[in-house]
Amino acid sequence: MGVALDPASARVDDTGWDFHVTHIRAADGTPWILRQPRRPEVSEQLAVEGAVLAAVRDRVPVPVPDWRLHTPDLVAYPRLPGEPAGSEDPDTLVYGWSMDPLARPDRYLEPLARSLVAVHSTPLDGMGRPTDPEAVRTGIAEKLARARAEVQLPASRLRRWQDWLDDDRMWPGRLVLVHGDVHPGHTLVMRPPSGPPVLSGLLDWANAGVGDPAADFVDMLYAGGPGVLDRLLDAYRSAGGEVRDGMRSHILARASFLWVHVALRGLDTGRPAWVETALRRMAS
Repeated sequence: MGVALDPASARVDDTGWDFHVTHIRAADGTPWILRQPRRPEVSEQLAVEGAVLAAVRDRVPVPVPDWRLHTPDLVAYPRLPGEPAGSEDPDTLVYGWSMDPLARPDRYLEPLARSLVAVHSTPLDGMGRPTDPEAVRTGIAEKLARARAEVQLPASRLRRWQDWLDDDRMWPGRLVLVHGDVHPGHTLVMRPPSGPPVLSGLLDWANAGVGDPAADFVDMLYAGGPGVLDRLLDAYRSAGGEVRDGMRSHILARASFLWVHVALRGLDTGRPAWVETALRRMAS
């Protein structure tokens, strides 16, 4: 990489699900980010993430990470300017905002919507993922079957999820390139000397790939509620994105199913607190 780093400046952030992150400064004072995979399968996903970043870098209207070092065990890049728009409590999995996302949509939600339109319209050549839309529904059905076998799911939720899976109108007719993990902690904002914060970057593309465009709205719904979702969908439509009939209902169903995903991640990564949190949310 050819950059001298100052070990004394290192600050570790272990709140991420997939990576150990270290904030560190170079000898010239430039802040850098070092990311190390927590598990072998995360290392495998790095190749996809790198390909996606290369494909979207010149398309999205805000900066994305510019990897200067990429090995299976380490990614390094200069830190993007700005601070996260919010953060997730690692125990309760509840988001806290550092700003009001609805106060000035033109500064945050609208540029985020334009970024999503740019990502979702990126050509899929070379992404190396299946592009059959039915694969999305099949994958969710398989997760649900596994969760039914391994954790106690509420009967009412099971019925709703099965109705969702069986309703052809809910599911996308085509797949697109998605970021896959759009939440406040992965959106950076700059705070000018006067005026409200403005979107300044989009981080952590570890879950990027070919998928359901609705996936990029689920975490913003969870973090900000229906008001944020509706304003983001309006801005997405205005920017040229396709908001098909039933997409909002599909996003709501995906958000409900999020807790199945959390429960299984808790099982896979040895975090019983996540499983307990997920089951509690499903029951509420």
